[in-house]
Amino acid sequence: MVIVYQSHTGFTKEYAQMLGKAEKIKTYTLDEAAHQLLSGTQIFYMGPLTAGHIGGLDRAMKRYQVQGVCGVGMSMPGESTMASLRRSNYVGDAPLFYLQGGWAPKKVGWLKCRMVNMVTRSTRKALEAKGSARTPQEQAMLDMLLHGGSFVAFENLEPIRAWLKSQG
Repeated sequence: MVIVYQSHTGFTKEYAQMLGKAEKIKTYTLDEAAHQLLSGTQIFYMGPLTAGHIGGLDRAMKRYQVQGVCGVGMSMPGESTMASLRRSNYVGDAPLFYLQGGWAPKKVGWLKCRMVNMVTRSTRKALEAKGSARTPQEQAMLDMLLHGGSFVAFENLEPIRAWLKSQG
C-alpha cells in the first residue's frame, strides 16, 4: 500500500509525509500517482476538506483500490465532524479518519479567505462570546480562525498508524 494525497495549503502534505516516514510507506501527490502508479493500486488516500468534501477523493476512488481515507480540515475532531464526513463523502467499505490541520489565510486567494470567514463566522462569534470561560482548546481554535495556525501533530496520526499496522 502507498499513501496518495492532495494538499492545498500544506497541512495534508505534512501529515502524509509524517505518516509515510513513520510507517516506511511511499507517498505520492494525486498528480504524481497518476503518472507513477498503475490503476488498481492499493492506496491510503488523504485529502483536504472543502465544504465537507475530501478533495480529490472521487478521482482516487475511480482509479485506485482505496483501502482507507483521511480528511484533513479545520474543525475540532469529534463525533459531529465524523458524522458530517461520512454524509458528505462516499468511501465504500474503507475506514474513514479525520485529522485537524489548520488554516493558512496567506496561502489562499481572497475569495477562499472570504468564504472561510463567512462559514466560520458563527463559530468565531460563539467562541468570542464565551470570553474567559473558553477552554485552552477553544482559545487555540479561536486564535487559528482569526489569525491562522496549525494543529498538525505526529500524535494525531496514532489511530491511522494502528489501523495500518493491523493491515499487515
